[in-house]
Amino acid sequence: MPIFMYAQNYGVGVIIGSPTGFTGKYFWSQNSAIVVHAGWSFLDEMGLHITGDYQFLFSGVIRDEDGIPLKSVVPYLGVGGRFRFKKNEQEDRTDFHVGMRIGGGIEYLITRFGIFLELYPVVDIIPGTEFDFEGGLGFRFYF
Repeated sequence: MPIFMYAQNYGVGVIIGSPTGFTGKYFWSQNSAIVVHAGWSFLDEMGLHITGDYQFLFSGVIRDEDGIPLKSVVPYLGVGGRFRFKKNEQEDRTDFHVGMRIGGGIEYLITRFGIFLELYPVVDIIPGTEFDFEGGLGFRFYF
């Protein structure tokens, strides 16, 4: 992890995808972080999404052609959950869904900014078993 990240434990920004909204990240340690997204899905089933993940960070795994670790490129794996409120047009009500997320992505850190791309398969448990994908492109400002 880049040296500047030790003093900058918090990041806030936006994510575009599913959900599209706000994102926050807290570095728990050099190799782990807690991430929260809150936003709206604009795909075929619109609704509010709130997700939370524990991320395992793999700083320095990617190397350049000389074998030097690229500490500004950080791949990660995450596990967490999702709450989704989805409008049910047929029954004129709002459905509540709870699911588990396991996925990952990559973040490129530039001074006080991070640009990330992620993909998370989701399995809803409540109200029934459904399979879905979430993910997107986003950026965060670290302070």
